[in-house]
Amino acid sequence: MTKVVYETKEEILIKGKEAIGIPLKEIDKTGRLKTGKGAIGTVIEESWFEYKVNSKSAPDFEEAGVELKVIPYIKAKHGLKAKERVVCNIINYMEEYKYTFSTSSFWKKCETILFMAYEHRTEISKEEYCISAVELFNFHIDDLKIIEKDWENIVNKIRQGKEHKITEGDKHYLGDCNKVEQDTTIRQQPFSCSKAKYRALSVKESYIKYDKINSILSVVQDEKI
Repeated sequence: MTKVVYETKEEILIKGKEAIGIPLKEIDKTGRLKTGKGAIGTVIEESWFEYKVNSKSAPDFEEAGVELKVIPYIKAKHGLKAKERVVCNIINYMEEYKYTFSTSSFWKKCETILFMAYEHRTEISKEEYCISAVELFNFHIDDLKIIEKDWENIVNKIRQGKEHKITEGDKHYLGDCNKVEQDTTIRQQPFSCSKAKYRALSVKESYIKYDKINSILSVVQDEKI
Protein backbone atom coordinates (compact mmCIF):
# COMPACT_ATOMS: atom_id res chain seq x y z
CA MET A 1 0.00 0.00 0.00
CA THR A 2 1.35 3.38 -1.03
CA LYS A 3 1.20 5.73 1.93
CA VAL A 4 -0.88 8.87 1.43
CA VAL A 5 0.84 11.76 3.22
CA TYR A 6 -1.31 14.38 4.95
CA GLU A 7 0.84 17.35 5.83
CA THR A 8 -1.65 19.57 7.65
CA LYS A 9 -4.33 19.14 10.29
CA GLU A 10 -6.84 20.81 7.98
CA GLU A 11 -6.28 18.19 5.25
CA ILE A 12 -6.88 15.41 7.75
CA LEU A 13 -10.01 17.01 9.16
CA ILE A 14 -11.49 17.57 5.69
CA LYS A 15 -10.75 13.98 4.64
CA GLY A 16 -12.23 12.66 7.87
CA LYS A 17 -15.46 14.64 7.48
CA GLU A 18 -15.91 13.29 3.95
CA ALA A 19 -16.55 9.86 5.53
CA ILE A 20 -19.63 11.06 7.45
CA GLY A 21 -22.75 9.13 6.49
CA ILE A 22 -21.05 6.50 4.33
CA PRO A 23 -21.79 2.89 5.44
CA LEU A 24 -18.60 1.11 6.46
CA LYS A 25 -19.30 -1.64 3.94
CA GLU A 26 -18.74 0.95 1.20
CA ILE A 27 -15.48 2.11 2.78
CA ASP A 28 -13.95 -1.29 3.59
CA LYS A 29 -11.67 -2.35 0.72
CA THR A 30 -9.82 -5.17 2.50
CA GLY A 31 -12.52 -7.17 4.32
CA ARG A 32 -11.32 -5.95 7.70
CA LEU A 33 -14.85 -5.60 9.09
CA LYS A 34 -14.95 -9.37 9.51
CA THR A 35 -11.80 -9.54 11.64
CA GLY A 36 -13.28 -8.75 15.07
CA LYS A 37 -12.39 -6.20 17.76
CA GLY A 38 -10.74 -3.05 16.46
CA ALA A 39 -11.88 -3.74 12.92
CA ILE A 40 -13.72 -0.46 12.45
CA GLY A 41 -10.70 1.65 13.34
CA THR A 42 -8.57 -0.44 11.02
CA VAL A 43 -11.02 0.05 8.15
CA ILE A 44 -10.81 3.83 8.57
CA GLU A 45 -7.02 3.70 8.72
CA GLU A 46 -6.42 1.37 5.79
CA SER A 47 -9.35 1.99 3.47
CA TRP A 48 -10.22 5.63 4.09
CA PHE A 49 -6.93 7.31 4.92
CA GLU A 50 -4.87 4.65 3.09
CA TYR A 51 -2.03 3.99 5.49
CA LYS A 52 -0.84 0.75 7.04
CA VAL A 53 -1.83 -0.01 10.62
CA ASN A 54 1.21 0.17 12.88
CA SER A 55 2.24 0.26 16.53
CA LYS A 56 4.69 3.15 16.28
CA SER A 57 5.04 5.60 19.16
CA ALA A 58 4.61 8.47 16.68
CA PRO A 59 1.12 9.78 15.81
CA ASP A 60 -0.69 8.11 12.92
CA PHE A 61 -0.32 11.22 10.76
CA GLU A 62 3.25 11.91 11.75
CA GLU A 63 3.88 14.79 9.36
CA ALA A 64 0.90 16.73 10.72
CA GLY A 65 1.23 15.56 14.33
CA VAL A 66 -2.26 14.05 14.54
CA GLU A 67 -3.36 10.75 16.10
CA LEU A 68 -6.51 9.03 14.78
CA LYS A 69 -9.07 7.56 17.19
CA VAL A 70 -12.32 6.02 15.97
CA ILE A 71 -14.72 5.93 18.93
CA PRO A 72 -18.15 4.32 19.41
CA TYR A 73 -20.95 6.05 21.28
CA ILE A 74 -24.31 4.78 22.50
CA LYS A 75 -27.69 6.30 23.22
CA ALA A 76 -28.23 6.50 26.97
CA LYS A 77 -31.11 7.69 29.13
CA HIS A 78 -29.74 11.23 29.34
CA GLY A 79 -28.36 11.54 25.83
CA LEU A 80 -25.30 10.23 24.02
CA LYS A 81 -22.18 8.92 25.74
CA ALA A 82 -18.92 7.32 24.69
CA LYS A 83 -19.00 3.52 24.92
CA GLU A 84 -15.41 2.92 26.11
CA ARG A 85 -12.04 4.38 27.01
CA VAL A 86 -9.61 5.64 24.38
CA VAL A 87 -6.46 3.51 24.33
CA CYS A 88 -3.44 5.65 23.44
CA ASN A 89 -0.06 3.90 23.43
CA ILE A 90 1.74 0.88 24.84
CA ILE A 91 3.83 1.64 27.94
CA ASN A 92 7.50 0.89 27.34
CA TYR A 93 8.61 0.43 30.96
CA MET A 94 12.27 0.38 29.97
CA GLU A 95 12.08 3.83 28.35
CA GLU A 96 9.12 5.85 29.62
CA TYR A 97 10.64 6.73 33.01
CA LYS A 98 13.49 8.59 31.26
CA TYR A 99 11.21 11.34 29.98
CA THR A 100 9.19 14.29 31.21
CA PHE A 101 5.51 14.57 30.38
CA SER A 102 6.19 17.01 27.52
CA THR A 103 8.70 14.59 25.96
CA SER A 104 6.74 11.41 26.77
CA SER A 105 5.47 8.96 24.19
CA PHE A 106 1.90 9.73 25.26
CA TRP A 107 2.22 13.44 24.58
CA LYS A 108 4.13 13.00 21.33
CA LYS A 109 1.39 10.69 20.10
CA CYS A 110 -1.76 12.31 21.47
CA GLU A 111 -1.21 16.06 21.70
CA THR A 112 -3.72 16.43 18.85
CA ILE A 113 -6.32 13.75 18.13
CA LEU A 114 -8.73 13.35 15.24
CA PHE A 115 -11.84 11.76 16.76
CA MET A 116 -14.21 10.02 14.38
CA ALA A 117 -17.37 8.91 16.20
CA TYR A 118 -19.95 6.32 15.18
CA GLU A 119 -23.07 4.99 16.90
CA HIS A 120 -22.76 1.45 18.28
CA ARG A 121 -26.06 -0.33 17.62
CA THR A 122 -26.66 -3.98 18.46
CA GLU A 123 -29.61 -4.35 16.07
CA ILE A 124 -27.58 -3.75 12.91
CA SER A 125 -24.33 -5.15 11.53
CA LYS A 126 -21.03 -3.29 11.55
CA GLU A 127 -21.28 -3.04 7.78
CA GLU A 128 -24.17 -0.59 8.21
CA TYR A 129 -22.42 1.65 10.75
CA CYS A 130 -21.57 5.19 9.62
CA ILE A 131 -19.25 7.85 10.95
CA SER A 132 -21.48 10.53 12.49
CA ALA A 133 -19.06 13.23 13.67
CA VAL A 134 -15.42 14.18 13.12
CA GLU A 135 -13.50 16.65 15.27
CA LEU A 136 -9.89 17.66 15.92
CA PHE A 137 -9.29 17.56 19.66
CA ASN A 138 -6.75 19.09 22.04
CA PHE A 139 -6.88 18.68 25.81
CA HIS A 140 -7.90 21.77 27.76
CA ILE A 141 -5.06 23.27 29.82
CA ASP A 142 -6.90 22.62 33.11
CA ASP A 143 -7.37 18.97 32.20
CA LEU A 144 -3.72 18.67 31.20
CA LYS A 145 -2.67 19.50 34.76
CA ILE A 146 -4.58 16.45 36.00
CA ILE A 147 -3.42 14.26 33.12
CA GLU A 148 0.21 15.21 33.78
CA LYS A 149 -0.17 14.24 37.44
CA ASP A 150 -1.67 10.91 36.39
CA TRP A 151 1.26 10.33 34.02
CA GLU A 152 3.75 11.18 36.78
CA ASN A 153 1.97 8.74 39.09
CA ILE A 154 2.41 5.95 36.57
CA VAL A 155 6.04 6.79 35.83
CA ASN A 156 6.93 7.10 39.52
CA LYS A 157 5.58 3.57 40.03
CA ILE A 158 7.91 2.39 37.26
CA ARG A 159 10.85 4.13 38.96
CA GLN A 160 9.89 2.43 42.23
CA GLY A 161 9.70 -0.98 40.57
CA LYS A 162 5.99 -1.22 41.39
CA GLU A 163 4.30 -1.05 38.02
CA HIS A 164 3.04 -4.60 38.52
CA LYS A 165 1.09 -3.51 41.63
CA ILE A 166 -0.86 -0.47 40.50
CA THR A 167 -4.39 -0.39 39.11
CA GLU A 168 -6.22 1.88 36.72
CA GLY A 169 -8.32 3.19 39.60
CA ASP A 170 -5.27 5.00 41.01
CA LYS A 171 -5.61 7.77 38.43
CA HIS A 172 -8.18 10.41 37.42
CA TYR A 173 -8.17 10.99 33.64
CA LEU A 174 -5.15 9.06 32.34
CA GLY A 175 -5.00 5.38 33.21
CA ASP A 176 -2.87 2.34 32.42
CA CYS A 177 -5.18 -0.39 31.16
CA ASN A 178 -4.50 -4.01 30.31
CA LYS A 179 -3.77 -4.32 26.61
CA VAL A 180 -4.51 -8.05 26.47
CA GLU A 181 -7.05 -10.13 28.36
CA GLN A 182 -4.63 -12.85 29.41
CA ASP A 183 -2.28 -12.16 32.33
CA THR A 184 0.35 -14.38 30.70
CA THR A 185 1.61 -11.54 28.49
CA ILE A 186 4.14 -9.69 30.62
CA ARG A 187 7.02 -7.27 30.14
CA GLN A 188 10.26 -6.50 31.89
CA GLN A 189 10.43 -3.39 34.08
CA PRO A 190 13.72 -1.60 34.84
CA PHE A 191 13.76 -1.43 38.64
CA SER A 192 12.27 -4.76 39.67
CA CYS A 193 12.75 -8.45 38.96
CA SER A 194 8.97 -8.83 38.85
CA LYS A 195 7.41 -8.72 35.42
CA ALA A 196 4.55 -6.28 34.73
CA LYS A 197 1.46 -6.72 32.62
CA TYR A 198 1.36 -5.60 29.01
CA ARG A 199 -0.37 -2.27 29.51
CA ALA A 200 -1.24 0.88 27.61
CA LEU A 201 -1.91 4.47 28.57
CA SER A 202 -5.56 5.35 28.04
CA VAL A 203 -7.92 8.27 28.49
CA LYS A 204 -10.35 6.91 31.07
CA GLU A 205 -14.06 6.41 30.52
CA SER A 206 -14.94 8.92 33.25
CA TYR A 207 -13.27 11.67 31.21
CA ILE A 208 -14.71 10.56 27.90
CA LYS A 209 -18.25 10.15 29.19
CA TYR A 210 -18.61 13.19 31.34
CA ASP A 211 -16.06 15.82 30.35
CA LYS A 212 -14.55 17.64 27.40
CA ILE A 213 -14.59 14.84 24.82
CA ASN A 214 -18.36 14.89 25.21
CA SER A 215 -18.29 18.03 23.03
CA ILE A 216 -17.72 15.72 20.06
CA LEU A 217 -20.90 13.84 20.88
CA SER A 218 -22.79 17.10 21.23
CA VAL A 219 -22.03 17.68 17.55
CA VAL A 220 -23.74 14.37 16.80
CA GLN A 221 -26.67 15.33 19.04
CA ASP A 222 -27.11 18.69 17.31
CA GLU A 223 -27.13 17.05 13.88
CA LYS A 224 -29.89 14.65 14.97
CA ILE A 225 -32.25 17.42 16.13
